Amino acid sequence: MITILSRYTATVAVLVVAIGSRVASSMNNIVPGRKCCPVDRLYDPEARFCKLSGTDVDEYRQRLVNRLDRGFRVEANVSFNMTYYPPPFCNTTEVLVDVPAEEVRGLMEAHPSPIELPPDYCFDLTPSDELVGRTCWPRDQYCDRVGYTCVNKCCPAEHMYVNGLMGWVECKNNEMPFTLSTYETDADGSPAGRSNNTVLPYWDGHVLHKFQTIESSFMLTTDGNLHLIYEGEEWIIPNTGYCLEFHAGDGPPEAADLLVFVYPNAKRPVSYIFWVTYPPSVICLLLTLIVYATLPYLRNAHGHYVMFYMACQLMDFVGIMIYFLVYIDIKSPLCIPIGYFFLFAILTTCCWLNVICFDIYWMLRYNNSTNKNTSKSVRTILYHIYCWGFSSIIVSTGYLFQHSQNETLRELALDIGEYDCDIYELYHYGTIIFLWIPTCGMLTANLVLFLLTAIYCSRIKSELQKFRQTDSKTEIFLVYKEREKILANTI
Repeated sequence: MITILSRYTATVAVLVVAIGSRVASSMNNIVPGRKCCPVDRLYDPEARFCKLSGTDVDEYRQRLVNRLDRGFRVEANVSFNMTYYPPPFCNTTEVLVDVPAEEVRGLMEAHPSPIELPPDYCFDLTPSDELVGRTCWPRDQYCDRVGYTCVNKCCPAEHMYVNGLMGWVECKNNEMPFTLSTYETDADGSPAGRSNNTVLPYWDGHVLHKFQTIESSFMLTTDGNLHLIYEGEEWIIPNTGYCLEFHAGDGPPEAADLLVFVYPNAKRPVSYIFWVTYPPSVICLLLTLIVYATLPYLRNAHGHYVMFYMACQLMDFVGIMIYFLVYIDIKSPLCIPIGYFFLFAILTTCCWLNVICFDIYWMLRYNNSTNKNTSKSVRTILYHIYCWGFSSIIVSTGYLFQHSQNETLRELALDIGEYDCDIYELYHYGTIIFLWIPTCGMLTANLVLFLLTAIYCSRIKSELQKFRQTDSKTEIFLVYKEREKILANTI
């Protein structure tokens, strides 16, 4: 009995080992692979997008496996396990390309009996039942080929822009094909006829939210440049100055529009609005300064303040003209100094306007009392200390915040030189603290001073009116004064 049991146990053990080895052998003959599209979709090379296969999922999967079997000439005991993965993730120097059918056949010939499919490739079927592969290739090699145009995509593959918190845009999954036509160029570099080039989108690794959205029609030329109309002028943006992306906003992804997102340091064309505003303003300010400096009766204390106000405004306008006409790259060492120069010019202009308003109120309100004991030179010195000192403190504090080691202070900085050489975002914390609060405070003070001056003048006028009605001598004095004016005008 013991002998029978031992023989039975040995037989079962042999069967278990045999079955286990057979299962292990069959498991070793399963070749894993990457499927480019989900299980119910096939790849359309014309739209470069996955679309519904229109057939049964199991039938479609079997057709793909049979196509792989025939192409790679595998043995009968080898089977493919195709699992869907997102497209191969290309780094910033690569572009996702479709491998032509002949190159797929060459890949099959190089791997006649694969242990596994190449891990950096994905495979799928086309509507014509052709086997297609997708992989990452070096961008500088593939984009130079005839028949291809590479274009920068703002988000990674299969992502698009949607509105997020604080009005910023963020990248989220989408199911829209990135299709775009290209155009040939004529001798002048302008778009001509439509080209048959295939557009290959790539992602440069940056997801920035501080782009300027251009909601305008544009044309992509075969050299990768973008041609669009901006403020009535043709703007040619090189391939390093923009990115393209679908923007759904708050609506459904199906209603998204393909928009241009221009990098902050891209040089914009000078429009006619610039030529009819800034150059005439500079000329008028310069002529006014010459008049104030030439005529003796204008060279008083108040004229002195007006001249400084116009000089600061002239400095601001000239700087803006230079900034628009001369391209200054964001990486240039002049970028940050120019940004803080603009801030200093704006603040000093507002300060001198504030001084003018205050000085008018002071002269009218306290002319009979305090003004006699207060020297004009002392007030002028105090005004200079206020204008230049206040502006310098604001600019220096903003610079220290931006270069501070404290993260909280850096968040409150102006970010000049980060996205643009000027103040780029109008509602950032730094812009509010260092620009809007000082300027709005001074403008509010000017408005208050104007109202107080108007009220005071109205009160003096009413008192004079009462005095004129009760004092006959005042009437005679006003009559003689009016005659004097007539006589002076006659002479």
